[in-house]
Amino acid sequence: MNPNTVRVLLVEDSPSDALVLQESLSEAGFGGFQFTHIECWAAALECLRQNQFDVLLLDLSLPDVTGRDTFLRARAEAPHLPIVVLTGEANEGLGLEAVRHGVQDYLIKGQTYGRYTVRAIRYAIERKQVEDALLRTEQALRESERQLREWNTDLERRVAERTASLEETISDLEDFSHNITHDLRAPLRAIRSFAQILGEECLACGRPTAQEHIHRITSAAARMDRLIQDVLQYSRLARSELRLAPVDVQELLRGIIESYPAFQPPQVEIEIEGPLPRLLGNEAALTQCFSNLLGNAIKFVAPGTRPQVRVWAEREGDSKAENRKPKEGRDPKTEKEDEPLPVEPEHTPVNDTKSPVTHHASRITHHLPLSPSPLAPEPATLPTVRLWFADNGIGIPREAQERIFKMFQRLDKSYDGTGVGLTVVRKAVEKMGGKVGFESEPGRGSRFWVELKAAGESNSSPDALGPDI
Repeated sequence: MNPNTVRVLLVEDSPSDALVLQESLSEAGFGGFQFTHIECWAAALECLRQNQFDVLLLDLSLPDVTGRDTFLRARAEAPHLPIVVLTGEANEGLGLEAVRHGVQDYLIKGQTYGRYTVRAIRYAIERKQVEDALLRTEQALRESERQLREWNTDLERRVAERTASLEETISDLEDFSHNITHDLRAPLRAIRSFAQILGEECLACGRPTAQEHIHRITSAAARMDRLIQDVLQYSRLARSELRLAPVDVQELLRGIIESYPAFQPPQVEIEIEGPLPRLLGNEAALTQCFSNLLGNAIKFVAPGTRPQVRVWAEREGDSKAENRKPKEGRDPKTEKEDEPLPVEPEHTPVNDTKSPVTHHASRITHHLPLSPSPLAPEPATLPTVRLWFADNGIGIPREAQERIFKMFQRLDKSYDGTGVGLTVVRKAVEKMGGKVGFESEPGRGSRFWVELKAAGESNSSPDALGPDI
């Protein structure tokens, strides 16, 4: 049989109507059809089960079934076979109903034979092929969606399991690091104590070489103790949850400067340009941050240079900071030791008799108020404030700037330190929801900044105070 031949099952109870349909196709010159004529539905059903056909031409008035039951049964028994129903002129509505139920087309007997029949058969086959292709595509998509849901569920389960395992591992590591660093301090204290006793005995014996060795032991033990304390500080910070509250940054900086002898004149000059706004943060964590930043600013200066530090604040969108540059280092050989810092004419120093640091270690100069007017409504989203710490130090080499906030990064071994301070600053600021960064040029100083939310009136509840760390 020609592979292009269309196998047609014609179910028609009238032999004359069936013959007219077939002869009309031959007279019109349309070949390529192989007809199998059946006169009742029962015989047609048996034929469908035993043979393969390309299309079904179905009369809706058969001896054993009529009307809509005819095409409903045909659709149920041969769901993948294209169907064209044959109906009388008076039953055209039934043909339309058959199409709505999935039949590909209908023909009115005696009116649409010949080329109309050929077109209906061809279109029915093509439409059925398209429908089957769409159905297969839809089934494939559903199967893909099902597999995707299964994979997603499995992935979520695995992620949850691994996250829980990772959290447990991190917690164990934090506990281990905290405990091991804490336990290391006890033998170090013993080493330092016995070394000091031994040094005193050697001093009485007059053995300078032994004294030098003992001094090295005590110095190394002291450095190790500072390193352990810094790691413990970082560990406590990483393990704690910081609750935020409004912090008076200006008073906090005053207290820090008063508490550290290294921040006192005449060795250093620290200028605070105020008033500084209140920030939303944790006071203990901010104390750690500011102490580290001020300590680095006065430590990393060139030999013979008097450390100078300037602190100021700017609100989000303020462009004044671009015009602020670190002051050049002064040469103590060409200036008087007690020479005051230059004060801009429009600035008025604050007279604070309670704190002598205000007039010596930190000179506070006033600019335009940074806080909004109390009459203005508070914005829905709190603005950010960037607090700057500018120094006249040695600066940071460009090749080292990307790793400055990583643990144990000592960029210049000629300066004392553990390489943990800036790591603590970064962790503390991040846990307070802020950012930290810097601008630096070798030989021209550095400008570190801490960016946090400004404190609003709604954040002044005492219940918001965070834990000490």
